Amino acid sequence: MDNMLKENSRILIVDDEKVNRDVLCSLLEEYHVIVAKNGDQAIKRALSNSPPDIILLDVVMPGRSGYEVCTFLSTDERTKHIPIIFVTAKCTVEEEAKGLELGAVDYISKPFNLSIVKIRVKNHLELKKHRDLLEKMNTTDSLTGI
Repeated sequence: MDNMLKENSRILIVDDEKVNRDVLCSLLEEYHVIVAKNGDQAIKRALSNSPPDIILLDVVMPGRSGYEVCTFLSTDERTKHIPIIFVTAKCTVEEEAKGLELGAVDYISKPFNLSIVKIRVKNHLELKKHRDLLEKMNTTDSLTGI
């Protein structure tokens, strides 16, 4: 992915632990990173006029859990197209399956490997870019009758 796409890609990092937010922000500094400390802030930022292109979401947070946030975002018409990657210490097979069943595109266990996080974010951003392009082409074809 070229630098212009990295600079234009918005990543929402949602974690109640400042140290985790700081590590991920530093790791993904070439992107436009926004943060949320809890589920309600995450939903507010996802519904904003400048929604994120991808969300890195913790599961265990005060208030709304990451699972609740994922369920809300993946079923809302305005946000269901935003890929969600869980980044969490809840690392059993059952927890991972639950996260994916709720609509997440990936699941990264803490403690996470920094290079793996970076590669997965890049890959999912590229997939989203291509999916958005295909959707735009299909919409254009529908409008032109092709």
